[in-house]
Amino acid sequence: MIALLLAAVCMCGEAPERANDFFWENDKFGMRAYGPGDVHCWSGFDVFNKTTDAAATCGHVLRNHDKCGNWHATPFDGVLDNYAVGAGRGCGGIALFADGEWKTFPNWKKCRVIANSDERCEFELVYPAFSDAGEMTCRIELRRGERFFRNKVEFERPLKGAWAGPGLDLEPKRGHVGDVWEDAGLGVVALYENDRGEVEGSTATAIFMPGAQRILTDAQNCRVLSVTGVKSFEYWAGAAWSKAGEVASAAAWRREIESFIHSISKEAK
Repeated sequence: MIALLLAAVCMCGEAPERANDFFWENDKFGMRAYGPGDVHCWSGFDVFNKTTDAAATCGHVLRNHDKCGNWHATPFDGVLDNYAVGAGRGCGGIALFADGEWKTFPNWKKCRVIANSDERCEFELVYPAFSDAGEMTCRIELRRGERFFRNKVEFERPLKGAWAGPGLDLEPKRGHVGDVWEDAGLGVVALYENDRGEVEGSTATAIFMPGAQRILTDAQNCRVLSVTGVKSFEYWAGAAWSKAGEVASAAAWRREIESFIHSISKEAK
């Protein structure tokens, strides 16, 4: 195994070595958006599980993907990518319902890093136009020590007659089965997955969108916090891993989410 120095706590960037995937991570979890070099149109967001003392980073694994063993099945220095996305929305990927059907965005086409430090990372991903709403820009921010990233989504034109919002994958065929918490009033959908054994444990995911008008289910069995008639919206999404030792039950995950929602509510006042 390659010896690594302890990595930056919070960081983001592009991985040209792995189909130009874009990753963002902190000391709690990691994420990626599949890049324009990927042959699949997988615009859902992928989760990287991390232990609290992980020596590797998601960025290192992606940029050295052919030297890190089977990082989908065995953790590489504390980093494991065992979360299945496929054509689903994963954890927070955007879904769009227009013209009587669910549409899947192509992979992002442009990226721009705004901030990249141990305390905070922020960046933009631009997705191609394929509906009347035009291009979609995701401006994502993640801070050290937090379980959730914030995404400010903006379309070129308002969503007229279309519904859009972040999705959370609940498809059993992709392994996303377990304890589901859904609250339309709060604008929350959360999942604490069933335990998969000694190596994989349980992955916990959640999306939070105050002001969501509906919770819809898309064609891939993802629950979508949705709005219509707007040009922009904001939401949060995040993850935890039981093997990291901090969130070891569905009840603990719900407490983490409720605490975060409370903190966001206090900031808004």
